[in-house]
Amino acid sequence: MAMEATLSEHDLTTWQALVKHRKAALWSMLVSMSIIMRAYDIEITGNFFALPAFKEHLGEYIDGHGYEIPTEWQVAMSMGPIVGQVVGAWAAAIPMDRIGRKKTLAIYLLLTSALVFMQVFAPNRTVLTVSMYLAGVIWGGYHVLAPTYASEVLPMRLRGIFTGYVMLCYTMGQFLQTGITRGFVGWTTVWAYKIPYAIQWVWPAFILIFLYWAPESPWWLIRQNRLDDAKKALDRLSSRDSHANNHNVLAMMVKTDVYERELEVGATYWDCFKGPNLRRLEICSALFIIQNFSGNPVGFAVYLFEQVGLSSENAFNMGIGLNGVGFIGTVLSVFPMTYFGRRRTWIYGLAYTIAALWVVALLCFAGDYATNEAYSWAQATILITMQLVYSLSLGPLTYIISSEIPSTKLRAKTLSLTATFNGMTYLVITIAGPYLLNPGSANAGAKIEFLWGGLSIFSFLWSFFRLPETSNRTYEELDTLFDRRVPAREFKNYVISPNDGHHSESEKAQ
Repeated sequence: MAMEATLSEHDLTTWQALVKHRKAALWSMLVSMSIIMRAYDIEITGNFFALPAFKEHLGEYIDGHGYEIPTEWQVAMSMGPIVGQVVGAWAAAIPMDRIGRKKTLAIYLLLTSALVFMQVFAPNRTVLTVSMYLAGVIWGGYHVLAPTYASEVLPMRLRGIFTGYVMLCYTMGQFLQTGITRGFVGWTTVWAYKIPYAIQWVWPAFILIFLYWAPESPWWLIRQNRLDDAKKALDRLSSRDSHANNHNVLAMMVKTDVYERELEVGATYWDCFKGPNLRRLEICSALFIIQNFSGNPVGFAVYLFEQVGLSSENAFNMGIGLNGVGFIGTVLSVFPMTYFGRRRTWIYGLAYTIAALWVVALLCFAGDYATNEAYSWAQATILITMQLVYSLSLGPLTYIISSEIPSTKLRAKTLSLTATFNGMTYLVITIAGPYLLNPGSANAGAKIEFLWGGLSIFSFLWSFFRLPETSNRTYEELDTLFDRRVPAREFKNYVISPNDGHHSESEKAQ
């Protein structure tokens, strides 16, 4: 039965999988919407640093530059969601494993609603900053919940598309917050930034309305020995004509779980650092670290555009264009991933990123750079093309590959640790960014791309030697490849016989 389900997954086309599992796709999209509000909240304060009303009410006057948020407060505000994420991502796996994915998400949504109230009615920048630290704990949980749920309710053919949708939700959140903030550039009252904060109440309300009917992850139910409930969840996630085959799917899932037990895959955080799981953790974590240090300009995009010479209005316009391009690129990312595969698409995207970063940085040395606005527009345009390539490759693939790599038993904890490392490295950018860009500090402008361009060369070398191809592999097959320590560049063409999936190196040694 398990073998029939494995072969059936390989035989399904993408369209057939979408027809049979359209309900699973819709439920995963609902849960992934939590990433929209996560991206919205984390990114919006960075854009507020360029919002005149925000700077006037919470900033200080700097001769020659007008009102600015002091660098130390920019760092403190920007650090809040990231520091909170480091804690929240690590903690999220505990309720996810104990009470399930669905109940954990419901609790997080209720907490989000309370913390938005704190942001909207914060009387000063101290209270606002504290609210960001507290909210960051919840954002870290969403970072783990959304890709975990998507990867556990979808068949192999749809995994890449809908875990990649997590990145699309991130782009939508960025796009919305930039567009909404742009609409308040001309406002002079505190409501210019309070209303954008208040809009965050929309997402918890919408998701909670439908979450009640969402099925729990069948993988989680299997690990709780609730096989009947797992079968019911599979039926609710698929079309009626697939219900008979779901007995085979359940058998395949149980077989994978048993296989991981035979490999002595534990269920603690410490087990993530043992044997093949350490390699899996390395890959998942490295993807986010590379993404953070790739020079993707979205986090400080509007502020960066303003510092290279564009007006506040044009900086916000370019920011909207940047996020619009990111949205289109993420939607279209399924095509290069399907044609080139995960690994090659990642490497090609990283290569273009390196080239773009160095060109943007070198333009700063043009003889008439300070007086010719054309260079500012050229740099902004190149960064937008880089965002397009990023959205076609590095952006969605980070979520897709990191959701596929962990063992099913340690997925929540591996992704929790990954999100923690992601937050720690993003914290470096959050601290360094304002100091490098702020006119009252280093005032580096686009020369900051020398740093990201240099670091991305090392990222390229790691990717070439350590990043495996994970497309068209079931979770059981990935378990086998990692247990056999197959080199990254051999994953794609390594042949696993239908009858040898359980013959690991450890078993052969015995």
